[in-house]
Amino acid sequence: MKWELVAINGQSAALAQRIADMEIARQDQLIAEAEQAAWQQAQFWMQHNLFTLPNAGANHSTKYPLVWPLQQGSITLVFGPCTQSFEPPGFGYPHFHTGVDVAYKQGSPILAADDGVVVAADSSLLNGQLVGYGNYIIVAHRNNFFSLYGHLLGFQVKAGDSVRQGQLIGFDSVAEPDCSSGLPGDRWL
Repeated sequence: MKWELVAINGQSAALAQRIADMEIARQDQLIAEAEQAAWQQAQFWMQHNLFTLPNAGANHSTKYPLVWPLQQGSITLVFGPCTQSFEPPGFGYPHFHTGVDVAYKQGSPILAADDGVVVAADSSLLNGQLVGYGNYIIVAHRNNFFSLYGHLLGFQVKAGDSVRQGQLIGFDSVAEPDCSSGLPGDRWL
């Protein structure tokens, strides 16, 4: 989201810029809170033992512990330090990207990376607009491992559902203004 203010009724350009900067900081904080709430939801399920993880399915890959959650696409931003100003600070860096962003054709199926239980299938909303991860799914796997699929168009699962590696769980989204590439795509954590 881009904020522009102009000098009105004698306001200085510097004051207008400070107001715009404060609004951006406020929205960044709200987005960070929405993302934190998503992870708190997953932790709640774990702490209260609200699910039992399934045994590895017959179709589970024996070669790879995780499968790629989509059939094709290109990585647009990797996990780690980055220069994108909308990414929050982390691990001592001014901007740190906490996932892998992948661009692909709108409507592409998103697949579960491993067997597990859906602990969240929800949306991060602010004033009716998707923020943070947007529509997201979090799956709990064995060994206290979670996968998060963000910026989705729709869900095929709900909280509490068991999923198998490679199972359809959702569909990709349209381009969102806060995505790293501005292209349709998913953030996989």
